[in-house]
Order: sequence, then C-alpha cells, then structure tokens
Amino acid sequence: MNITTFIELENQEVESFAGAKLVFAQEQIEENIVETCVECFLLEDSKTTLTMEEGMEKVFHRLQQQGVIPPNVKDFSFEMPSCERLKAITDKELDIPQKVILSYMA
Repeated sequence: MNITTFIELENQEVESFAGAKLVFAQEQIEENIVETCVECFLLEDSKTTLTMEEGMEKVFHRLQQQGVIPPNVKDFSFEMPSCERLKAITDKELDIPQKVILSYMA
C-alpha cells in the first residue's frame, strides 16, 4: 500500500527552509487578467538564483532533517503558487499566491 502525504507550506516557510526568496513573474493574459507564478529562488545576501527544483530540493532535505519527512523517502513532487486573477486598480504584494504544496509517497 502506498500512502501519499501532502505538506502545505506558506511562502515564508518555503523561503526560510530554502534560505532564498521566491521570485514571482507576472504575465498579462488579457487586458484585465494577470497570471502570477514563481520564476525561481534568489539566495539571501546574494544575486545567485536557484531553479524551482533546486530550491524545493533544499526544502525537502530540511524537512527530512527536522523529521517531518521520513529519511527513507527519496522522491517528492511539488506545486508552486500560480494563479490567474483579475487585475486590480492597485495590485499589492498581498495578492501574490501564498501556498506551496509538497507531496511524497511512503
């Protein structure tokens, strides 16, 4: 029997575990629709970037070190924040999607 576990993390938690900031990109889909998604990670105190896979690998290993994910788990998947939304008159950072989903099978 396989059991799939989902871990839902806030953006700030992911950034803390990865030691890097999420970098968001916005794309205008239509006049009033904007898609916001994670482009990469930016290492703290540096201009070096990590791919999403590299950043989430760091998060995965950190969760294993803390005992949240069992040490025998080798593979995982993740879903980064992305959304299409109506463009507001004043777009704020608060409108950025706030959940990252990491999952694994044991």
